[in-house]
Amino acid sequence: MEADRGATSAAPAVPGSAIAEAADGGSAARGWLRLGRDGRLTAYASCAEGLVRWTESAPGSDIWQGPELFPVEGWAGRFTLAQDHNGFVWFAGTRFRDGAPGGRELIVATQYQTGRPLGDWRAVGNPFPERKKSQPQAQAQPPAPGQQQPEPEAESGAPLPPPGDPVVLPDGTGALHILTTRFGVGARGRTRRADGVWGSWVDYQGKWVRGAVVPLVTAQGRAEFLVTFRGGASYWGQEMPGSDFRWLGRMKADAVEGTYSSCETGPGIGTYFWRHPADGGVIAYRPQAPAGASPALMPLGGAGGVGPVGVARTRIDGYDCTVLLQRGAEGYPEIAAYPTHGEHYGTWWAPVGDRCAGLPAISLDARGSVTIAMIDLDGGLLIARQDPTDPGLAFGPWCRVG
Repeated sequence: MEADRGATSAAPAVPGSAIAEAADGGSAARGWLRLGRDGRLTAYASCAEGLVRWTESAPGSDIWQGPELFPVEGWAGRFTLAQDHNGFVWFAGTRFRDGAPGGRELIVATQYQTGRPLGDWRAVGNPFPERKKSQPQAQAQPPAPGQQQPEPEAESGAPLPPPGDPVVLPDGTGALHILTTRFGVGARGRTRRADGVWGSWVDYQGKWVRGAVVPLVTAQGRAEFLVTFRGGASYWGQEMPGSDFRWLGRMKADAVEGTYSSCETGPGIGTYFWRHPADGGVIAYRPQAPAGASPALMPLGGAGGVGPVGVARTRIDGYDCTVLLQRGAEGYPEIAAYPTHGEHYGTWWAPVGDRCAGLPAISLDARGSVTIAMIDLDGGLLIARQDPTDPGLAFGPWCRVG
């Protein structure tokens, strides 16, 4: 593995227009607002030069540090992130580099403590090397021992589309899984064990996969994910933390590509969300239905919204509730809540705030209050927090913190 030395220092100035442009261009990661173990929230974004970060100065404070830029040479502009049971935040992205298979390679980095510099970006390879131009049969040579076989072109002979965004998935044993997809080839993953040793790439099938895999880790540390395709998805998971992934079934459902998200909504039970292509409304689905019940698609409104929804769980008026946040049809953040696993009660979506760039984000803060964040059209970070003095789910005013 290679490391980018010198890429961990943050440059202090980032043009807001560059952040807003990248967010509206689709580079916003799902779950880009995160709560650290010290109680401080951190928000993450992207721009053409690398990763951008804002950090609370103290738990619950309206004074934030940032935006800070962490440059990445060859940065492709998009990233995903996940947080493990230690509070470490893991990032995955793609960079362009001469000499890498297909000119690109997957990279990962870690933030071990809130507000601290990122660790080095390390290359983990590319499971989908480009096919070299074919030669006459008499001159064709077999791959050398140990050399990765290039993937075939599409049946039409046209080049395959670029790979989907890599996704990081840390399980409860300290292992880190990186998963990526490519239409016409499938989903593949590689695991770094807790001792730091990387294994080989593993094939998770799904030749007609579309978009990135959809990850979920339970509170017990068991990891699972969906491999999505047009008309449905395959469901993969661990029997226990640290075990190999195995195929658990397949679901049939129409979905807008790139709109999936997930949340653990009960002990070891994940609920997945996406948008229906008919009207953009939000659909919920639980692969692990309660005993005696069949998994069902559950509509949750939100028609006209775009992108994946943000999801959080909290108690509202004493009830365990699931809170959804979306970018609505007019570009405003919209929020809804319902009793957890009570999708049949329906939802009512309410606008909260002005137009935003990219997707808004949701998290709980150090006090357990629902906190929502958005990047405004000037590239600034705005935060609004739940008002615990009001019944129901009410928010205080938006505060521009960066």
